[in-house]
Amino acid sequence: MPLKTLPWMVFVAGLLSLAASAFALDINEELPNIRLLAVYPGNIVVLNRGVEDGVAVGTHAKLRASEGYASRALCVKVGMLTSHWRLYRIVESQLISKDLTYSLIGMDASEAPTRVEEWQRINHDKIVPSFDEKKLLPEEKKEVTEIKSDLPEELSKDEAFLDSQKSAARLLVERNYDPERLKRDFQKINGNIYASPWSTQKGGNTDIENVRYGAKLANEGTKYIFAAGLDRRVLRAKESKTNEKVINEGTEANIRLTVKELSPGWDAYSDITYRQARFGEVSTPKSHYLFAPLGFTHHYAEGKTLKKISLSYAPTYDSRVHEGYNDSGKRKEFSKSGLRHALRLYMLMQFTEDFSITSDFSWRPMQDLSSWRIDLADNLAQEKLTASMRLVKSLFVDYELQWLDDAQLHRINHLPRVVTTNSLNIRYNFDF
Repeated sequence: MPLKTLPWMVFVAGLLSLAASAFALDINEELPNIRLLAVYPGNIVVLNRGVEDGVAVGTHAKLRASEGYASRALCVKVGMLTSHWRLYRIVESQLISKDLTYSLIGMDASEAPTRVEEWQRINHDKIVPSFDEKKLLPEEKKEVTEIKSDLPEELSKDEAFLDSQKSAARLLVERNYDPERLKRDFQKINGNIYASPWSTQKGGNTDIENVRYGAKLANEGTKYIFAAGLDRRVLRAKESKTNEKVINEGTEANIRLTVKELSPGWDAYSDITYRQARFGEVSTPKSHYLFAPLGFTHHYAEGKTLKKISLSYAPTYDSRVHEGYNDSGKRKEFSKSGLRHALRLYMLMQFTEDFSITSDFSWRPMQDLSSWRIDLADNLAQEKLTASMRLVKSLFVDYELQWLDDAQLHRINHLPRVVTTNSLNIRYNFDF
């Protein structure tokens, strides 16, 4: 190579370097309509944005889907039309999908953990597979030889006309029912099992020390989510009135089906909950069903720490059977049913990659089906506050505080209506 050309090559390389830094993605700058083109091992994905869009190696960004925050990412390789990103702080793996559209939001590199800084010292060009950008180029245009009418020969065959003749409800169902996507959404299942070596409960007529365990299963879907959970408690208790020691039991099971993004920012769901508890000889409740045939959830924009916030509402049918004692001291069953207006506020706060806090608050006032009077005092309010710390990849320790305000405990059995439970749970996550 002639020596006189060397200064020009250095000059051009310098210009390219300056251009890359000048047009790099700024903090809080947002690129819309981001698509995943490929997924590689090591949580590396290819996005449809490159040098032309101001993306440069070393750029830090947040990846946000319409369904919510997905992950953070570091750009490790860049081309003219595409870029390779290494993902971290992945809140929900089902939000990383080729079926979704994302926004890419620039962020401050100082917010990245230490291990991400170490990635920047790796030459990813040698270890990351290349992506053929020719796949993104439009096909060569063919010469137009004839112009044909784009109007339908018959109005009855025009899709836009046919859609205009359908009801809004039918169009909503058609747009949200996709058999192929339903099949894909159920290809991967994840879950967890947990046990509580320490748990205390106070409320009702007892002071309790108990062992608690349970399990949850759900599919990793981007549109359709089916989840089921079971919580079981075996309790050693002392009745406050008689000091008699008894062994109590409690069970709670829940099944929920969610259709995400029914419309932008809104999900639809249906769920059913079963509760049962036994205090010594008395079951209160002996059986309790909460059935919500159709509810809606609205998701709000997330922040730096507050990653998820949503508000839900569902009319919920409440049917329960309690055991208690009548005036003569004999045990008797009491039945009650009605309609509850169930409101739920859910928040997820992510402080570090391994530590988070969730708050799940429900308020469900009862409406009498005969008089239609709403009883705000009988609201079955419940708060589940959970602090989670990751120990290793799939093992967590959770501290959970449950607070329940059930007016029926007092009205039927003359027990304190508030029950609080503190638990330390060891949780293991798995998928198959």
